Amino acid sequence: MAAQSHAQEAYTMTVESNPAAVEGMTTYRFSVNMLDETDRLSAIYGNNEQGMALDAPSGVYNNAFNTTWNASGVNPLMLEMFPELVADTYATIGLEGPASASGLPNAEDPSLVEDSTQPISPFFQIDGETHVESNTVVGSSWFVLNDAENALPAADMRVLVMQVTTSGTLSGTLNAQVFPLGVSADRELLTFDFNGAGLYGEDGPLVDGCNDETACNFEEAATVNDGSCLYDDALGVCGG
Repeated sequence: MAAQSHAQEAYTMTVESNPAAVEGMTTYRFSVNMLDETDRLSAIYGNNEQGMALDAPSGVYNNAFNTTWNASGVNPLMLEMFPELVADTYATIGLEGPASASGLPNAEDPSLVEDSTQPISPFFQIDGETHVESNTVVGSSWFVLNDAENALPAADMRVLVMQVTTSGTLSGTLNAQVFPLGVSADRELLTFDFNGAGLYGEDGPLVDGCNDETACNFEEAATVNDGSCLYDDALGVCGG
């Protein structure tokens, strides 16, 4: 399971993985990590300038009891009778079920626009779908209006944007539109390439560790300094 464990200086995306409620499968949850509690996640999108892609070669799990592409079909009243519904593959903006059951004031189920020649909704509705691609001029997007409460980060400063359950690998590219401090005029367009669980920035995976080459415990793979660096003392003892 991936976790964010360092002071955040830029928008990032966390992909968490856990055993699914469906035997032999893994559920991946995608969240955009915000910088301020008033930041708003407006949309996830793909077009000819910033393509979106999802690849799940083994196919994704879509439960028949969620007849829509988003989380509004994951009805909490049905989970006791149909526990595998919780593993459904869906798109979302800050919701794990219908907006009406979220307890958030002014919550809003996301809307979808998609190019009819390159639709993305089948990935979230048809069991066994393997691929999403959105790279046309028209493009595709799921989004909420700027006053929707679920566009704001939860207590952990994350906004959930997608859940995918599959028995194999999962990789791709997601683009997010964020309104810093809720100001749409200052929008930021972010692109995250991912491959499985992890913490991702716009330049790729983020790895905590000591990235100071002068430290005696320098880690070549580290991309983010987590404060763990040690240095030789006067006697040449690392961390002494």
